[in-house]
Amino acid sequence: MIWGCMSGKGVGTLKFINGTINAQRYQDILQENLLPSLQKLHSTGNFIFQQDGASCHMAKSTKHWFANNEMNVLSWPANSPDLNIIENLWHVMKQKLRNQPQRSVEGLRKTIQEIWNNFTKDFCLKLVSTIPKRIKA
Repeated sequence: MIWGCMSGKGVGTLKFINGTINAQRYQDILQENLLPSLQKLHSTGNFIFQQDGASCHMAKSTKHWFANNEMNVLSWPANSPDLNIIENLWHVMKQKLRNQPQRSVEGLRKTIQEIWNNFTKDFCLKLVSTIPKRIKA
């Protein structure tokens, strides 16, 4: 599994995850990866965090984590992956991976990280700029 975050200012941390994720592990991922990414991507200004309805995302303790870190989380309509802009980023990554087949897990991870690192601020901003149209649809 892979966790990543992005904004109109570019991509944040990409985290490779082995095993399953429960609420506590998800909060650890947020603490170790989201918070440093926010410093990089949003040193000033407000933002709204977007995530899907996975059980670890919706756990009461995770909601407390966001509240304790003074973060606004977008209310998520059920069955609405089209609203999640990072899904478009994952789609582009999958297309690029098809052109660069790997023979090992380590090679795959390295290629994924390289693709991630090459997503530009302009590309991310273009995705973010589609949010108002997605919400109206």
